[in-house]
Amino acid sequence: MNVLKKPKEDGVLPTFEVRDSGVQTPALDRALALLEFISAHNEGVTAAEIRKALGFSANLVFRLTKALVVHGYIERDLSGTRFLLTKKLLTLVQPRRDDRSLAQISLESLRWLRDATGESAHIGIRSEFDCVVLERVVGLSLFKYYVEAGARGPLHAGAPGKVMLAWLPEADLERALGEMELRPLTAATITSKAVLSSHLKEVRRQGYSMDFGETMEGLRCLGAPVFDAQDQVCASIWITAPATRLDTEAEHRHAPLVIEAGRRISALLR
Repeated sequence: MNVLKKPKEDGVLPTFEVRDSGVQTPALDRALALLEFISAHNEGVTAAEIRKALGFSANLVFRLTKALVVHGYIERDLSGTRFLLTKKLLTLVQPRRDDRSLAQISLESLRWLRDATGESAHIGIRSEFDCVVLERVVGLSLFKYYVEAGARGPLHAGAPGKVMLAWLPEADLERALGEMELRPLTAATITSKAVLSSHLKEVRRQGYSMDFGETMEGLRCLGAPVFDAQDQVCASIWITAPATRLDTEAEHRHAPLVIEAGRRISALLR
């Protein structure tokens, strides 16, 4: 609907435009713009910030936020002044088996992986060119490194995203690489499409992906694929740890465990 990842500049929220869908649904267009605007700000947004950024009247902001709270898509923070997304949208987009969501199906395997490696374990899915975290279990070490459910990061700049790219059908991968912006997050981020394409072939060959501080300096992830009933990659499972704990020796030790966790979840989806 609009560019929703523009960062704040000097603490000022950027202005967003509501795109007309062209099918005479202005209320829906505005509600979706509001959801996307809130999703771009992990710390939440106030009613005043919504009015300024989207150009809505106070009455419209009141009615839209009220409706979205009632339906469970957004909530107020503890102060009552800022609106945040809930996890309800995540429950709508993730794969399901019978009456259980992927997050529910994966919990046992996530806990097994956490216990086997000692590190925080996560599962996430692809949303356009981002990886979205569905669920996580916190590691056992004194210093824990994890990402909350609902957080998102670019596919090209981390192990879970590279996993989901590596197992795409060739035509889909070519199209994705043609459209993606390989924005550098750290000095280690892969920003060349040719280099990324070659790297993804190696990821698929070895059955897992590592990132070496490509999203955040000093932080590493090790990820493996999860497949649906049609043997298409539908998610990624990974562990996150500081570079000092996820060195080359630990990579070789933990990779089979992450792959096995992915296989366990895949079996439950078939």
